[in-house]
Amino acid sequence: MPPPRVVVLVLAAGASARFGSDKRQALLPDGRSLLEAVVATHRQVFDEVWVLTRPGPAGEADAFAQSVCDAHGARCVPCPDAVLGQGHTLAAGLRLLQAEAGLSALAGSPGEPVAAALVALADMPWVRADTLQLLRERFEATGRVVVPRCGDALGHPRLLPRAVWPALLGDAVPGPVGAPGPAGLRGDRGAQALLDWSAAEQVVVDDLGVLRDADTPADLRQGNAALPPTGP
Repeated sequence: MPPPRVVVLVLAAGASARFGSDKRQALLPDGRSLLEAVVATHRQVFDEVWVLTRPGPAGEADAFAQSVCDAHGARCVPCPDAVLGQGHTLAAGLRLLQAEAGLSALAGSPGEPVAAALVALADMPWVRADTLQLLRERFEATGRVVVPRCGDALGHPRLLPRAVWPALLGDAVPGPVGAPGPAGLRGDRGAQALLDWSAAEQVVVDDLGVLRDADTPADLRQGNAALPPTGP
């Protein structure tokens, strides 16, 4: 039996306001951009990597992200609502996964359904491939939400089985009459506030890359000084 199909969703549609420029294009010591390092590392472990991007002011494609995807066998996916925040970007990616499965079924060639999405961040280039492999193996063994844990902190990326997508998208069955319904992903509210992470499968790793992002140029310098490149 083939392993369950997991699609990586790389959230790469932010405005990089704190960085001051497009941080996805910032370079690591080995000469690769942040986005290239993230995509390349995830492609070592997963066959399908989708990079979720923000279209340009006139709706034009994200040429930089497309070039990275072309070089590494990934898929560049524009998300028109990305300007509304990271929550909308993730919701768009999950709904596209759902829609693709539906269209395949209508065409009479359903193929292998997507079992889970691994949600990765474009500004976390120091996550190691062996960590990603451990996350994948734990999901294949349990079928549950899986997160990496380094020391006392939970990190990223996080693996979300299809069963939890309705809760994230606001499609869960509502409670009693008069009770507030699920709001789902919106604005900059991602999955962090919508799932009980204490109930997730926690994979203990010694990979500080799961905790470190590059929100600012100082973050990038500190990460480069503390952590080795993740290149193949």
